[in-house]
This record gives sequence, structure tokens and C-alpha cells, in this order.
Amino acid sequence: MGIGISDVTPENAKFFNVNDASGAVVTQVEADSPAAKAGLKVGDVIAELDGKKVSDAGDLQVEVGQRRPGTTIKLEVVRDGKTMNLPVTLEAMDSRDKGNNETGEADHGKMHWGIGLSDMTPEIREQLQVPRDLHGAVIEQVQPGSSADNAGLQRGDIIVQVNRHDVQSASDVQQALGSVAKGHDAILLVWSNGGNTFRVLHAPEGS
Repeated sequence: MGIGISDVTPENAKFFNVNDASGAVVTQVEADSPAAKAGLKVGDVIAELDGKKVSDAGDLQVEVGQRRPGTTIKLEVVRDGKTMNLPVTLEAMDSRDKGNNETGEADHGKMHWGIGLSDMTPEIREQLQVPRDLHGAVIEQVQPGSSADNAGLQRGDIIVQVNRHDVQSASDVQQALGSVAKGHDAILLVWSNGGNTFRVLHAPEGS
């Protein structure tokens, strides 16, 4: 289908305007894939497939895996609290290699969330094998025991969105996280090892 997906959890459900923690949330959509042609977007929650409730990402993968290429499936999708139905025609997918490398050294002020960031450079893009059309800020360091550490963020991960808004640079991320109200969590879309995942950053203690 050409998408990356992860589970809707009690922790992240509120960020996608869904009431119950079930379904699969879209973390990436490949260009020119069946999903892209059908109009699926990052942050959509797939709630049903052909009228059958989707419990989580694994459930969706199993169901789609049982369908043959050329089959059209009907997805019920929740986008920003609104439900819509999208037909998707499946195609045979190629498997892609996923690269995993370390980034170079650079230190751009740590924030109270516990991450140090730098802008994406052509060198880093090549080192991490980041797709050309992917933009964001590169995580250079993670403070042990910080919100970022607890969310599983690692050096070399790339922050693509903060609270469902695209970011292009380290300053974008700092600005977006800086504007999160005191005591509130933030949700990040993070690219690492060739795929996107949503991570919830919990409000730092005493912030």
C-alpha cells in the first residue's frame, strides 16, 4: 500500500482526535504509492478495512497482506476528528533497503526536553541515507533521563513534525517545542532507520 503505520495508543490518541485507542496511525506515505494516490495523509487513523474494525497496526498489516495486488480495499479513516472513506487499490511492493549510520558531531543548545539539535546538511543526509524529500532537524544528543530519552529518541533520529506541524530546521523544532504550554505533552514525528514513528514527549518534571 506504500505507508508506514504504528499503533494508536492511549498516550497518543488525543493528538489524532480519536476517542478510543484503537486503529493504525499513518506515519509516512510513499510518493506515487497506492496510498498516496488514494489521498491518505500522515496522521490519518485507519479505523476500519472493508467494514471490519482495525484494532492496531499489526492487525492492519495482516489484513492487507492477505489481499492480492490489484484488489481495491475500502478504508475508513479518521482525519482531524472527521471520518472519511478512501478506496485504495493495492499494488505489488518492492522491498527497500534501510540504512542506519551515525551522525557527525555538533552541539546546538539542549532544551528542557533534553535534546540537542542541528540542521540537516548534505553530508548528514548522505551519512544517514535520508530521502531527498525529507526535511527536519537532526538529533545530535539526548540527555539521559530526559523526556526525549524516555520517548526513545536517539542520536541520528530526524524530527520531521512537532505537534502535527512540519518542521524544516533545528530552530523550527526549538520554536515549536518552546511554544508548548507548561505541563503539556508534545507529539513528534521522527524518521529513523528508513521509517517514521510518532513519539510522545511528556512534559518535563517541574517545567
